[in-house]
Amino acid sequence: MRHIYRITLPLIGLVVGSAVQAATMRCDHGIIATGAMMAEVLEQCGEPDSRQHTPRHIDPDGYPAEGSVTVEHWIYGPSNGMVRELRFIDGRLVDIESTRR
Repeated sequence: MRHIYRITLPLIGLVVGSAVQAATMRCDHGIIATGAMMAEVLEQCGEPDSRQHTPRHIDPDGYPAEGSVTVEHWIYGPSNGMVRELRFIDGRLVDIESTRR
């Protein structure tokens, strides 16, 4: 029985450890990672090639709806065939996706 734990526990650690790793992107002035603020990304990577802004949902009384967020999608590239798409929620980088085109 102890033999199973010696094999299983390290495997669980690998799975949990890999789930917490931040996505990163190399830029001209450094490396950015998920969790960075928009100003930091602009400082490290410059202006994106395109931006899409989705504002918070406003209720009929003119206030932001409960639970609504501001979402921005930025695209860098293509650069050497690579396109990088960044997604921000309320100004914080939450996702980086890289694709070849």
